[in-house]
Amino acid sequence: MIPTQVDQITVDWLNEHLGDDIGTIVEVAIEHIGEGIGILGEVARLTLTYADQHSGPATLIAKCQSIHPENVAISQLMGFYEREINFYSNVATKLTVRTPHCHIAEMADGGAPFVLVIEAIEGASMIDQVVGATLEESQAIARTVAALHADYWETDALHAMTWLPPMNNDLYKGAGALVASNWAEFVDTWSSSVPPQVIDWCAQLTPRYPQMLDWWTHNSPGTFTHTDCRAENYLFGGSAGDDVVTMLDFQLSTRHVGTWDIANFLGMSVTVANRRAWEHDIVTHYHDELVAAGVVGYDFATCWRDYRYCLLHQAWAQVAVANIDPGNERGRVLLNEFVMRSFHAAADNNSGEFLSEF
Repeated sequence: MIPTQVDQITVDWLNEHLGDDIGTIVEVAIEHIGEGIGILGEVARLTLTYADQHSGPATLIAKCQSIHPENVAISQLMGFYEREINFYSNVATKLTVRTPHCHIAEMADGGAPFVLVIEAIEGASMIDQVVGATLEESQAIARTVAALHADYWETDALHAMTWLPPMNNDLYKGAGALVASNWAEFVDTWSSSVPPQVIDWCAQLTPRYPQMLDWWTHNSPGTFTHTDCRAENYLFGGSAGDDVVTMLDFQLSTRHVGTWDIANFLGMSVTVANRRAWEHDIVTHYHDELVAAGVVGYDFATCWRDYRYCLLHQAWAQVAVANIDPGNERGRVLLNEFVMRSFHAAADNNSGEFLSEF
């Protein structure tokens, strides 16, 4: 049985699936965590008691599908759960960046239900995304994603991952239908709060969206992108090591331009004022780290251009996901910040001027 909710994880199930590397578990306590963080899935901490003391980790993290059927349906359609299971099964141990050790990664046909049981990084700190990241935290995440991108920068291994979709896959190209269905409600809700020119750019982008994705694929190098590079998917320090950044949550991973992750982070996980003050320095830092890791043929001008493209795309994407159930009040606040921050980031960088390119 694959649990559909974390509360279905039992002592017997854990003993059956964890294998011989961990001792016999006699009790498990389940604590739901990540309020307002896990929109596409449930996340919980498992506190374990063993028959023999010190025969395994005291805690593990479990992840299952969302409790909201509409979010599960979207995740299955887009292959989100399948990607994360494949990531932990095939990629995680090959990276230079730190990810949690995976103990169990299983899913049913069709991608749901799924269950993931991974290492708990104890004592680590997490950025409160509503508050926003600091300059030092932003620099650390730029270094981390640059290392991930350099590992797979237009490599054969990248293109061999048949489960990892390119950003211009047919499902994503069809996202214009989601935007069209959400458009009237989105404009009614947000038109008085966000820069009006960005709403106009999003309207212009919708019929051109497939062409934009193809343009990007043919005009910039691809790599393995986290694609959900927001503050609360990164842990700092703790049991992973004092200066270690641990990367979490790979459900949205794609083959895409690396600057998506930098734009995703700066455009949604940093306050508007701080992003305005730091963004050029952070993008420069990211590019410098790519070059230091051996990436060639990608100059800073192209990197900055791609960053600005990504800001337009991410503002538009907020319309596509406007009907996702945030689960609770904090999730609602977080989604509102996504809209406000991403629309201002696109406006500040005049990202709409690129609409004529595709």
